[in-house]
Amino acid sequence: MKRNLIILAAFILASTMFAQAQVGIGTTTPNASAALDVQSTTRGVLLPRMTSAQRIAIATPADGLIVYQTDAVSGLWMHISGAWIRLTNTTDLTNISFGTSTGFASNTLGSVIAVILGGTPIPLPSNQSLGSNVTVNGANTVFTVAQAGRYRIAYGINMNAALLVSSQLRINGTVSPAGTVAPVLSVNRLSAEVILNLTAGSTISVELFGLLGAVVLLPSSQGAFMTIQRVE
Repeated sequence: MKRNLIILAAFILASTMFAQAQVGIGTTTPNASAALDVQSTTRGVLLPRMTSAQRIAIATPADGLIVYQTDAVSGLWMHISGAWIRLTNTTDLTNISFGTSTGFASNTLGSVIAVILGGTPIPLPSNQSLGSNVTVNGANTVFTVAQAGRYRIAYGINMNAALLVSSQLRINGTVSPAGTVAPVLSVNRLSAEVILNLTAGSTISVELFGLLGAVVLLPSSQGAFMTIQRVE
């Protein structure tokens, strides 16, 4: 009897380990390379659906996280290298100029930013991937788009200590209210995402303001970044 119980326990344990290793839906033999194998000829997989505000509010999203955004700009979005990126759709494929009007840049150096009350631009010299219609100045603080259109601009700033500091987008020398984040309590992370209509030659920079002192960025891919993406 005791031997049978031991065998039964071992079988249950082995079954549990197998279930945790692979899951098959619509199949009893999931592919060996997949943790989850869904098979169907009549139905698909429905990912979580949410608004842009809900997506941005996800705490510390993992790279590879995918959601479907229901409002503008709708579609599948994936979190890659610390930034949310809209996955290419058929419109993008038929308008190659969108890709040339897209850019990404970051600061992974652990830079010390001497913030002034009116605003100090953050240099983004690291991991620059700029389409031919996006250029940057010598200080790596001001980005220029050569093509007019509707743009998604997102940025994130991660600091090594919580501070009562604010952030803003400056477009063509003017602060964008939609891209301004002014917390009432000390924080160690600031982020925003906006959709703006830009004219050809528009300039874009991300700044820290509202604090007279030094801010130290995290020395990693999460230090500071900005994504520029033409969507229409």
